[in-house]
Amino acid sequence: MIYFYMKITDRKITLLYKAGCAFLPDRCPFCDIPVKPGELYCKDCSKKLKFIRYKTYAKGGFDCTSVFPYTGEHKAAVTRFKFNNRKQYAYPMARMMADSILKNYPEEEFDLITYVPLHKQRHRTRGYNQCKLLARKLSRILGIPYKSTLIKTKHTAPQHTLKKPADREKNVKGAFRVIDKELLKNKRILLLDDIITTGYTLGECASTLNKCKPASVKCATFAITVVKTT
Repeated sequence: MIYFYMKITDRKITLLYKAGCAFLPDRCPFCDIPVKPGELYCKDCSKKLKFIRYKTYAKGGFDCTSVFPYTGEHKAAVTRFKFNNRKQYAYPMARMMADSILKNYPEEEFDLITYVPLHKQRHRTRGYNQCKLLARKLSRILGIPYKSTLIKTKHTAPQHTLKKPADREKNVKGAFRVIDKELLKNKRILLLDDIITTGYTLGECASTLNKCKPASVKCATFAITVVKTT
């Protein structure tokens, strides 16, 4: 088995890249204003951001690390990224996720990065899978290959429309299928999603991958829904 030790490689700001930004500028994910080429977020937002790296578990006990709570400007960033065609958010969001992954999985030697797939019908409607974009960027940042490992075979209701945990669990049960079982044997897998709420979607994907006897499956998201306690 070949291990790819994690280290961050930042984006190179070339003349060609700068020229491209004149037509499609980099934007701050948190307020959507254009920023200088290569900047992750604007100066005003940098003063407000608090990088509290959350550690939780997807359904089934799979480790998951997240960068921000799913509130305020962090929630707005995810919403625009998913539904408003803000594909240029992929790099800054993946770069911030990379810091969280290195902090919470410092000893891991991942063989591949993969992601939660969309059903083909939803993919046609949206035009892209934001999680795949994150996986591609994170692959370059951490120097770990990314692979499409899962297919979503059931066209399920969006999880956020279901309020009861039992309904969310039932909604995604059996919704995913592995593409190539042999690819996953004895591999250390990093599974990505944009947000973890109840953990049923990530847990179902991780459990499906885990049936192929990988060495490990760990998860990472950009945001996490934090339940308030009294």
